[in-house]
Amino acid sequence: MSRSLFLAVATAAVLAVATAAPVQAMTDSERERLAEYERFAGEPVKDMPFWRLQSYESLGNEALVVWTGVNKAWLIKVLPPCTDLPWAKAVGLSSSNHRVSAKFDHVVAGGDHCQIATIQPVDEKSLRAARREKRERSD
Repeated sequence: MSRSLFLAVATAAVLAVATAAPVQAMTDSERERLAEYERFAGEPVKDMPFWRLQSYESLGNEALVVWTGVNKAWLIKVLPPCTDLPWAKAVGLSSSNHRVSAKFDHVVAGGDHCQIATIQPVDEKSLRAARREKRERSD
């Protein structure tokens, strides 16, 4: 191998390693919250209506819950890597004609544009009732 080719390959390898962001493991708290939302999530849907993002909760670098209205929550799982998701101060959703589609649209978090893998409706009323019951038992 010529010296210049070797230097080019070595430089590219060093730059790739230096610029690659390490994937953060989910914390126990994030895993517990994700499992809780999954218990109250329905079957995956192709898309969801989207007029505005009322609030969101990041569940590590793999998922988030978004609220698009009162009692209207959606569990969104994204394809890795989505390293900025746990740390983003705000998130956005791409959409077309006021619809967010799995496998087509993205979650925008920091510098990441994370492709949406699945969208599941969350039974927010049942989730709140289960949380209330759990609090009452622990009191």
